[in-house]
Amino acid sequence: MALFHEPVKLLHGNDARMLEIRDAAQAAMALENGWPEARGKWYWAARQACRAAGEGRASPHIARRIFLRAVEESRQPQLSA
Repeated sequence: MALFHEPVKLLHGNDARMLEIRDAAQAAMALENGWPEARGKWYWAARQACRAAGEGRASPHIARRIFLRAVEESRQPQLSA
């Protein structure tokens, strides 16, 4: 499992539920389910990085950093970084 060194907390989806993302697999699921329709370059980069980290082909630290960029790009409220 590709654990993040620190969880990412954000309000996610149409119902703005609080998610605590602890690893790359959870981040990939958040990206694929309930992500805002506007998907920019950081969304696509995060999907690729989180999948690769989940499969052991990339660093979870880098995947987390890219995921945070995708969260910022989507303008979802972030409760922690």
